[in-house]
Amino acid sequence: MLKTVVASVCLLACLVLAGGAAAGPKIGFAEDATKYSPDGGAALFDEMNHLGATTNRMAVFFDSGAPTTIQDEAFLRRSVPVAIAHGIQVVFDVYPRKPGMVTAAGAQAFCDYAVQVARAFPQVTKIIVGNEPNQPRFWQPVFDGAGKPASPAAMEDVLARCYDGLKAFNPALDVIGAGLSPRGNDQPNAPSNASLSPVRFVAALGKAYRASGRTKPLFDEWAWHCYPNVNTDPVSKGYPWPQTGCVNADRVKQSIWDAFNGTAQPVFAESGPFNDTFGARVATNLTMVIDETGWQVDTAGRPGYTNVENVPPIDESAEASYYAQLVHLSNCEPTLTAFHFFHEIDESDRTGFQSAVLRVTGEERPAAQGVAAAIAQDGGTCRGKLAAWRHTTKVIGGRGARIVSGGGLYVQLGADEGFTYTIVFGKKGKSPVKVTGAAPLMTATVKIPKGFGTGATASVQLAAEANPSRTSSLTVALKG
Repeated sequence: MLKTVVASVCLLACLVLAGGAAAGPKIGFAEDATKYSPDGGAALFDEMNHLGATTNRMAVFFDSGAPTTIQDEAFLRRSVPVAIAHGIQVVFDVYPRKPGMVTAAGAQAFCDYAVQVARAFPQVTKIIVGNEPNQPRFWQPVFDGAGKPASPAAMEDVLARCYDGLKAFNPALDVIGAGLSPRGNDQPNAPSNASLSPVRFVAALGKAYRASGRTKPLFDEWAWHCYPNVNTDPVSKGYPWPQTGCVNADRVKQSIWDAFNGTAQPVFAESGPFNDTFGARVATNLTMVIDETGWQVDTAGRPGYTNVENVPPIDESAEASYYAQLVHLSNCEPTLTAFHFFHEIDESDRTGFQSAVLRVTGEERPAAQGVAAAIAQDGGTCRGKLAAWRHTTKVIGGRGARIVSGGGLYVQLGADEGFTYTIVFGKKGKSPVKVTGAAPLMTATVKIPKGFGTGATASVQLAAEANPSRTSSLTVALKG
């Protein structure tokens, strides 16, 4: 999200625009307790009205064992009209109940189910397709038997089928993909949680899309989650590349541009003197939804909770501060249409989530007042500075090579993203020597060939891992 209010973190070359903008995103909750409440969620929707929240994302599960049965249909039929009566936008997130339930052979059945859900609830016009397909808890397999990413290509097929089916039913439906987790370890052989980082997932998704030859979009909006890397991290900390925290929206935008620019899939609006499309949400540009985020709070000594907390919690005052910051940041992100805190009311089991604005007993936490005050203060407009972004064609943070020693002489390379490199060592009277390699961890130390010390040069070209057409070049005079 935007780098105002919190520390000024600019991971891409970005500009800042002053002043207000068009109406900001809807602020609300990813909350299924509304769906399951005996009153259809009336009390929780009353609380949303009190806070000024206007959107509720509900999960709609797919069960491959009963592919034409709408899961929790009775609960949804009870709750959706109550939400609408309270002026709350309902967003459905359709995804498999268990991670292996959508196979290549079953992709069409899943998308037929999504259309069935849309047909049963025509008053719900925003549908997210998928939930954290870069994580094995929600999608399997993430990697194939050779250790290569599998879920991005599978998700490309699912998104294409679902987009076409949902648009055929109702062209006005807002089809949203794909609810990515903010993190992944990129380790196919990890003993647990073998997962894909979001930037690498998007790169593979784009590669599959281009290979498919598709001439229509996959999604109208891009949904992602921005939980903290460590629960005690402040909002401003974000994530290192290739992960995406709440202050890393520019990284999300660049990854989408890398994957889809020049195709039928729209990318995000850019700002600047020659392409200033901010201030209004343009139909031809991609927009985004923050599907989930939340910080877990200390509940020690509070009634109604069970088991032991599984992360280091923050105190309630910190949660209130962070959530207010997030409301302000959301209103200053012109591409954002909805922002959902996870949850509105705590789960009672501490192995789940205690990240809500309401304690499990229904009492308001300070975060409730923090969110309400921030919503009221902003009034749906940016009171600081609008986030601004333009794509780059260079390697992000590519740094000049420097010479280091230790058991020989080396050229040390670095950037703020993974890259590949080509170095051509040259010296008068000697045949050039070319060295190539990859730096997925954003640094590389390359030994200088014997005889290429003082008087030699190293011509370096870096290429971005996520998009090899983004390059940076430099030449270094060698010594030693």
